[in-house]
Amino acid sequence: MTRDLGTDRILAISPHLDDAVLSFGAGLAQAERDGAKVTVHTVFAGTATPPFSPAADRLHSIWGLSPDEDASLRRRDEDIAALGHLGAEYRHSRFLDAIYRKAADGRWMADNVPGRQKLAIGRLSPQDDPLFSAVREEIASVVQECDPTLILTCAAASGHIDNEITRDATLLVAREREIPVRLWEDLPHAMFAQGEAELPEGFRLGAPEFASVEADARARKFEALLRYPTQMRMLHGPDKDLFAQLDGHAGKNGVRSGYGEMTWPVVVREENG
Repeated sequence: MTRDLGTDRILAISPHLDDAVLSFGAGLAQAERDGAKVTVHTVFAGTATPPFSPAADRLHSIWGLSPDEDASLRRRDEDIAALGHLGAEYRHSRFLDAIYRKAADGRWMADNVPGRQKLAIGRLSPQDDPLFSAVREEIASVVQECDPTLILTCAAASGHIDNEITRDATLLVAREREIPVRLWEDLPHAMFAQGEAELPEGFRLGAPEFASVEADARARKFEALLRYPTQMRMLHGPDKDLFAQLDGHAGKNGVRSGYGEMTWPVVVREENG
């Protein structure tokens, strides 16, 4: 992918700690091996303080964290280790994950789904969220600093408000700077629920690209994922093999030999449509 686009500086803008590695970690590892400078900026990586929502308390327990442990710090440390294994630099923003935020009416954004690990996240048009302008401003600052020749971010087909804010803010900044953008397929969500990315007005998806990577890039991605032990407690274990699922999904997506990941180029629509 990087050779085809002549890319030598990649900025991946990730909603959460681990999203970039889960969704496009092999592509980032391959790009670094091909000589690109890779930076991953995580938007919703800020430090939350108690009291936490019941949903956050439940997740902390699933992640194996004690009630007095700093979950945000633990997860940032994991992210630093994982991205270091890929050869990528990291940036961590101050904004809080939705599980730690409240809506305008004072209710928690996230709620538990009875009997499941999954959460229900409050719906809101991303650009109506009061966080949006602050996130957009910070992304603009990171883009200015890193001066990327390609920006990667999430497709946000899962409908998660954090992902949509990240994607839409990134698209607007990239359009201002005339930097090409590719959206990655949101994994592991896309393996179980194929959603449709609804881009903001003025943008559309190009044709999907299934980019194969070398075996070493696949191995580095899977090794990097193991550096997120809190998340692996949910995603990988004796009764669910995340790595077999990722391999199987890559095969269904058109990568018949080896491993690969899917992205879409973003096309900026002309004023006349």
